[in-house]
Amino acid sequence: MLLSLYDVALQLNPNDAMVWGNKGAALKGQGKYEEAIKAFDRAIEINPQNAIDWYNKGTTLGMQGKYEEAIKAFDRAIEINPQLAQAWGNKGNALKAQGEYEEAIKAFDRAIEINPRDAMTLYNKGVALFGQGKYDDAIEAFDMALKINPLDEDAWCNKGFALFSQGNYDEAIKAFDEAIRLNPNLAMAWNNEGLALDALGKATEAEAAFAKARELGATGPAS
Repeated sequence: MLLSLYDVALQLNPNDAMVWGNKGAALKGQGKYEEAIKAFDRAIEINPQNAIDWYNKGTTLGMQGKYEEAIKAFDRAIEINPQLAQAWGNKGNALKAQGEYEEAIKAFDRAIEINPRDAMTLYNKGVALFGQGKYDDAIEAFDMALKINPLDEDAWCNKGFALFSQGNYDEAIKAFDEAIRLNPNLAMAWNNEGLALDALGKATEAEAAFAKARELGATGPAS
């Protein structure tokens, strides 16, 4: 229904950049990524100085796994509006997805400088730091994210795995327990708790955790 309204509006004024941008956002929301990008491109053609259209194009490209193109779109958005924290954060995500952790962390840090209360960006920074093997720094980032959003089971789970990677099994189990409390169906947390319990020599408890992980569809060490 919404798309048909945008189409009617564009019949009346095919050069309305705002409507093209809104149509692109609606198409993206429906998973119609190629059509969305065409709409964003039309909006940008009419008004190339709208940072949000460049940002939305970037997020759509990212959803398609086209990270290099996404980064170019985010860079254009940032060039127009250097204070657009979400463009910095999503640029970081695209870099992280390519394993470019150092550059990703720089982008995350810029996003956090603009918006220090962005728990998701702090979490993503933690994931990038973990990817570099910087476990202390990763745990610090996860803790900062959890201070803002203590209900993020993924942050608890990843904090637990960073602790596990340091050999801090007891503290890792506490983090996995919190992730499981928040989401009892989080297979990764059950699996990782099994690994930590096994490392402590608690074979019976470990197998119970692995069994729960298998029940929830986990693969890997729990299978």
